[in-house]
Amino acid sequence: MPKGGRLDEAKGLVFESAPDEIDDLKEIAGVGPVLEEKLHDLGIYTFDQVAKWKKAQIAEFDELLDFKGRIERDDWVKKARELRKAKYGK
Repeated sequence: MPKGGRLDEAKGLVFESAPDEIDDLKEIAGVGPVLEEKLHDLGIYTFDQVAKWKKAQIAEFDELLDFKGRIERDDWVKKARELRKAKYGK
């Protein structure tokens, strides 16, 4: 478990406050400055977190952010995996 992180049953890995290393979530298609701030408020700071979302987490964030399917339409998980691999090689 990363320092400061915890597993939330509905959201997956979340952080109580920003971890030492955060990613620019605006690199994910459809995420702008306001949305990035909302994700931070919900404990999401890294590509790895988004890359590991399963259907349940996607549904949870879709509801929390009132997105009506946007996360899947914009394919955030796939893009986060690509960005994670490009940045960290994993």
